[in-house]
Order: sequence, then C-alpha cells, then structure tokens
Amino acid sequence: MKTTRYLDTHPGTRPRIFAHRGLTFEGDKQIADENTLKSFELALIAGSDYLESDIQVTKDRVPVLFHDGDLKRLLGKKTLISNLSLAQLKEVRLPHGGQIPTLSEALTAFPEAKFNLDLKTPPAERTGIETIMSLKAQDRVLISSFSEASRKRALASTSTPLASSAGSSKVLFSYLSAMFGLHKSFLRQLSGIDALQIPTRRYGIDFTHPRFLEQVLPSGVEIHYWTINDPDLMLELFAIGAHGIVTDRADLAVKTFN
Repeated sequence: MKTTRYLDTHPGTRPRIFAHRGLTFEGDKQIADENTLKSFELALIAGSDYLESDIQVTKDRVPVLFHDGDLKRLLGKKTLISNLSLAQLKEVRLPHGGQIPTLSEALTAFPEAKFNLDLKTPPAERTGIETIMSLKAQDRVLISSFSEASRKRALASTSTPLASSAGSSKVLFSYLSAMFGLHKSFLRQLSGIDALQIPTRRYGIDFTHPRFLEQVLPSGVEIHYWTINDPDLMLELFAIGAHGIVTDRADLAVKTFN
C-alpha cells in the first residue's frame, strides 16, 4: 500500500469487511434504515471493519450521509436533499423511523470506527473534507468517488494526505493497461491510489480476470469488491486475492470468515 493510514486488522486471514450503508438486518428481518446511526451501530456490533456511506449536502451546505440525491426511492418523494435545510431534513423519518445523520454526527458517535465515504456531488468534496479534517478523522477515512475528477478535487482541497480509491475512469484505464500488458501505463494509473473498489463484472468487463489481478496484487493497491452478499462468492473472491468485501450483510460476512 502507498499509504497505511486506513489499514487495520486481519491481513492474510480475512478480507476487510465494509458494511455497505451500515447493516439493516437482524437475521432475515430488516430492523433499521440504511445510512443511519442505528445501521452503523449494528454493523460495528456485527464486527465490520469499515462503515461505508455516501455524502450528500443540504441546502445550507451541511454534509449528510445518504446515498440518493432525493427521497424518492425510500419515501416516494422527489424532494432533493440539496433543496432541504438541515432542520427540514431532520424532520424526515425514514421507513423504519430512522433519521438521516450528518457526517459530523456519525464521525463523533463512532470515534474509533473507520469510514469509507463516497462523494456524491461536487459540494460534498469541500464540505466533506472540511468536516473530516475539523474532527481530525483523516486517519480513519477512505475517500471514494465514481468521478476521478471529484476524487482529485477533494484531495486537492487539503494539504493533509488522505487515503482514496480510484474513480471509474482510472479503474477502466488500469484494467485496459493490465490486459494489454502496458505495465508502465498501469503503474501510472495507480500512482497515488490506495484501493480499487470495483464490481466483479460490469459492461462486459471481468474484474476478476487473472491477467488483471496479476498486475494489481503485487502493486500494493488493494482490491475491494462490491456489493457481495453471497457467502460462497465472498470466499471465492478472497481466495483470488480480494483485500476487501463491500456487503449489505456484514453479519454474514463476519460469520463466513470467522
């Protein structure tokens, strides 16, 4: 790894387990809302190594943890998060009674927890980083974004090094460089990158291909596969070299590797 700030437990014995939007299940029953303090608490109790979440920003520029840009999927309302003040957002109750937390609330509520935070919008870049830095949480946060430009802007907003995973364009160019044997190009793509957070397959691309893994695994850059809820697949991915598993069922993942 190029940086070691966010490395923690289990090298060689199990992958890092990333609780995707926390953990909302107890057994087969959903008991909590995603991306809430309750879901994060359940994930940590289950034994997750990381809490994975997403940063949106309210109308009054407060970073909050919520995946979608609006409330339609969970509440049937097209209301944008960016059109609500924090006070208005706090009045919203999710299907299981949960509230959308601020980034500050989550980092403060779980001061020892490690977070994998996805920057969903340009406003999240600066406000998210500012909150992380103000709470001195930089050593327990891994920054991610599908947008490589967003990742770069976020990191450029502070002089303090932060661990980050590659945006989609960098992932694609890394894959192509590996598959075509362009080793120097491959190394350039991974310069300054701590992790590739990727699906197993997408758009006809197999990110478990041996030729790709043969290049990534010796490079010091970690591979985290998402979103994996099947215990058998978790084991298969760890066997081929995955350093991390992003899952909705952190409880099952911990049991699988224990």
